[in-house]
Amino acid sequence: MRPAFHRPTLRTGGGSLTFDEMSAPDRSWTITPTLVWYGGILLAALWVIDGNFQALADRLTTPREAPPSGGGGPTFTAPPPTVAEARDDDDDRPGLPAVGSGGNRATGSALEDTCLDGAPGSCKQWAMDAFYAAVGKSKAGTLGRAVRVSWYGDSVVATDAIPGRLRVKLQGALGDGGPGFLALVPPHRFVAHEGITRSSTGSWVTHAISTTQAADGLYGAGGFTAEGDDARATLKAASKVTQLDLHYLAQPRGGTITITADGAEVAKIDTKAEAKEAAYALHQISPAQTIKLETQGRVRTFGIALENASGAVVDNLGIVSVNVKSFANHNAASFAGGLAHRGADLIMIMIGANEAQWLGPGDRDTKLYQQNYEKVLGPIRKARPDASCLVVSPTDQAEAKDGGYPSRPVMPLLVDAQRKAAHASGCAFFSTYDWMGGKGSAAKWFRKGYVGTDFQHLSHKGAVKFADAVFDALMAGAQSHAGR
Repeated sequence: MRPAFHRPTLRTGGGSLTFDEMSAPDRSWTITPTLVWYGGILLAALWVIDGNFQALADRLTTPREAPPSGGGGPTFTAPPPTVAEARDDDDDRPGLPAVGSGGNRATGSALEDTCLDGAPGSCKQWAMDAFYAAVGKSKAGTLGRAVRVSWYGDSVVATDAIPGRLRVKLQGALGDGGPGFLALVPPHRFVAHEGITRSSTGSWVTHAISTTQAADGLYGAGGFTAEGDDARATLKAASKVTQLDLHYLAQPRGGTITITADGAEVAKIDTKAEAKEAAYALHQISPAQTIKLETQGRVRTFGIALENASGAVVDNLGIVSVNVKSFANHNAASFAGGLAHRGADLIMIMIGANEAQWLGPGDRDTKLYQQNYEKVLGPIRKARPDASCLVVSPTDQAEAKDGGYPSRPVMPLLVDAQRKAAHASGCAFFSTYDWMGGKGSAAKWFRKGYVGTDFQHLSHKGAVKFADAVFDALMAGAQSHAGR
């Protein structure tokens, strides 16, 4: 579990010394306020370089997870790297087009589709067909619900900068389907959602597959759970929604949940049951923006979906510190049941940023990486065989070495293992690494202001650039599918 960050407080005599007091004309100049001012200036400088709060906060508060095998890979907190200015002939265009050309959807683009029924040249069924078909039905007004995209990932996804941008783009093309599926109470302070404001009061305890784990391994579809005891949670969406679907745990001695929408009571749910089992409460509501849940007694939730009858949603299911091994901490039955109930048309998985920091060429875990990644994809494909599955590789990453910042040598091996795992499991593959330029592109992207100094978290404009490329690839594929 990553340590929490606490702002230091300078105390003098009987009280705390504020920044205003420190800058007063009569303040004594001591080493302590000097250090505090230095720290403030350093934080401001890192803010400017990193490009957003989430990347800065994650850098300062959450050191990368050690490898499960116990070996330690390089984790550096170096000062901002010195990178030469971009030459006039530097080209920041991606190395691969977002979409392919011709009849073979398996090659020629960043989004490599997978043939499910034969050779690519004569393929009748592709991995992305289910999502493309849902988009087509949505445009024709015959789908009968929102198009659903569930995006799993680590902290690169969890901030919602990338899925949030994709949500905006898809909703611009297909209509506002609502915020989608999300945690009632976030499992980590940097798990965010740009389409909703969340607040909670009372006693809540959260667990997630990669942070503070639940002893029973029950997390539902999202990989997170929140248990409240006489507690409240409020969700305010950016626009009105007409449907809510609460995922919760029915259990012995379970309490009740009262749900209101813009002040009107929607339901009072009794969660008591003889044994633990996942349960769901789906309700159509009058258009509302503010959803409140109040618990009486002990209640455990797996998340809530807020939607409209049409349009598109993108679920942000990123969790801080997730890697290919911690993803397997799901109780298999709970995960499968949650996936089936959620019914996403496209399930995206973007992990690898954490393990890239401790995997190395020739390591045993590197050699087993494809096998371990297939263990991530297997339960997803089994639970949602009729949905599309898309593996998204991590970005290129750099490391401090010999006074420079070269790409981590494991990156092409990691990306290739993910590609092979995706195709072997019946999933499509989007090579972010190759799309952004391959080896050495992390330093180039830093030079352009697309990535922070950790060479891992994208800046705001980097997230926009990447999410737009994913959107373009998805929409081009849907258009091509519609024309067949």
